[in-house]
Amino acid sequence: MRSWLFRLLALLMVFGLVAAACGNDDDDGVQTAPDEPAPTQAADDGDEPAPAPSGDGEEDAAPAEPSDDGEDATPADEEAAPAEEEMTDACEATVPGTEITMGMFSETAGLDPTVSSGSGTTGMIELMSLYDTLMRYDQETKGYVPHLAEGVEPNDDLTEWTLTLRPGITFSDGTPLDTSVVQSSMERFLRDDPSVRNQSRAFVAWIEEYEIHDDLTMTFHLSRPWGTFQYALADEPGMMINPTFVEANGQEQVNLNPVGAGLGPYNIERYAPQEEIVVKAKDDYWGGPVCIETIRFVRIPGAPATYEAFQNDELDVAFLREPRVIFEARENGDGENGWTFLQNSGGTVLINNGVRGSTPPTTDVRLREAIAYALDTDVLDERANEGTGSPTSSMLSEKSLFWDDELFAPVEPDIERARQLVQEVKDETGWDGSIRMICHNAPSRIDWAIAAEALLEAAGFDVDLDNDGTVLDMVGAVLVQADFDLSCWGFNVADETPFIPLLQFHSEASNNRIGYNDPEMDAALETLAGATNNDQIQASLAEMWRVWRQSWPSVIYETTEELLIWKPNVKGIVPTQASGLMFYDAYIDEG
Repeated sequence: MRSWLFRLLALLMVFGLVAAACGNDDDDGVQTAPDEPAPTQAADDGDEPAPAPSGDGEEDAAPAEPSDDGEDATPADEEAAPAEEEMTDACEATVPGTEITMGMFSETAGLDPTVSSGSGTTGMIELMSLYDTLMRYDQETKGYVPHLAEGVEPNDDLTEWTLTLRPGITFSDGTPLDTSVVQSSMERFLRDDPSVRNQSRAFVAWIEEYEIHDDLTMTFHLSRPWGTFQYALADEPGMMINPTFVEANGQEQVNLNPVGAGLGPYNIERYAPQEEIVVKAKDDYWGGPVCIETIRFVRIPGAPATYEAFQNDELDVAFLREPRVIFEARENGDGENGWTFLQNSGGTVLINNGVRGSTPPTTDVRLREAIAYALDTDVLDERANEGTGSPTSSMLSEKSLFWDDELFAPVEPDIERARQLVQEVKDETGWDGSIRMICHNAPSRIDWAIAAEALLEAAGFDVDLDNDGTVLDMVGAVLVQADFDLSCWGFNVADETPFIPLLQFHSEASNNRIGYNDPEMDAALETLAGATNNDQIQASLAEMWRVWRQSWPSVIYETTEELLIWKPNVKGIVPTQASGLMFYDAYIDEG
């Protein structure tokens, strides 16, 4: 293991960080239909909205949907799983010398929840080991269950959510987890700091008032209805930061060395960007003994190398996102120990519509439409994935709970239409056809970018392709500099809460990465936010897709899958939302 790690460090110094797109699997046996209740929402039927469940996991059902990993739905009239009052009793104390190494998809931008861009692909897994979350998405029941919290309950119109914390939880220095900590932790996402790039900033801004009732009870007053507010509490905003630590050490240390800043089962031991993140078990974790002493998160260039390291027992857990490698892993039976996550719109060409006042050629809707008609998704899949992917030009996968052949019909490639639109813009404006596209240097993305470049040039574009940089380079160009025309990207729309990633298309969203502005899309998004059953969610998504196909904010080219696998002797890993894994109950079976 050590010799491999030293080889890895050398490779990373030469090649830098590598990454690709997202996705899920169809081996979940999803049987729900679009008129069944939405996750975290109980409904009497498919037409009338019903109150959202309390989230305490005891009284209300957590209606199921196929999420990123997709399993059978839990009917609305069934009782949800009981709250986790105690963690799994896998060990009585941390086992000295136990260690697991996980190969990550990409590197987190930092250890501060507000800095990481979020999801399991870019930091969420590492951060949950340090901070925990107030709520947790249960992939088995397809609903939210309490974690640091005892529960959360909405009012009738879904504009107020009352949170109750577990009593007796303290940070390592004795600072109690109380409602003031919840407020300060969530308000950190709104501070005026360019390092804050987590998409949660947009929906934390919807909290108009934090009404503190006592140390353990508070009500969030939202500016608009939100039927799945529990998502926020199970995501980065639900990660609690010790205010005493922040006051004593400053914001920078939360990002670099947050020992004592969180309530998770582990403390940071080593943070070496582009090398590894090492965490070590606490001896005072609120949930009881942490079995595995050390977890090492490393990044290996490309999914093929990651899977090879897994096969060679150099990794115990691996995050795979490239279709060819996922196909191989399943063929070898390695997919049986793990979890699969489905991401609608996981492969997307992000198009600059004029973000921050920029004036790229793609501000012209005709060119965005031309890109949609020029990119043949089957050609791209064959070149990048050898035909093993899930190509589609539709917002939703055919595996999605909300899929309907007519409502979400894909865009059929039409190279002649694309050429006509490109030439029309050239003739009217004098534009020379030049356009810039940035991708990153994962092998499959390099192949994809070359194929996309050829398809676009066949339509009359003159493409300046940059695919030498890492994922972080690309993210910086898009999120920090806003210096791009086209970029490889992914929206990762999970069925469990499709609203969250799509919020970025609202004209007033703080995470509107492309400068897109369409009043009809705003209206559809606001309807989606307040949806309380699957019929309403499907109708809102269908309206979004209708508007999409007349304004072309970006171009979708595939549904992606994420396969997270672990060795048979690694037990107790808990999958949650957004391709996240939690290790508080993980242990190594020595039998």
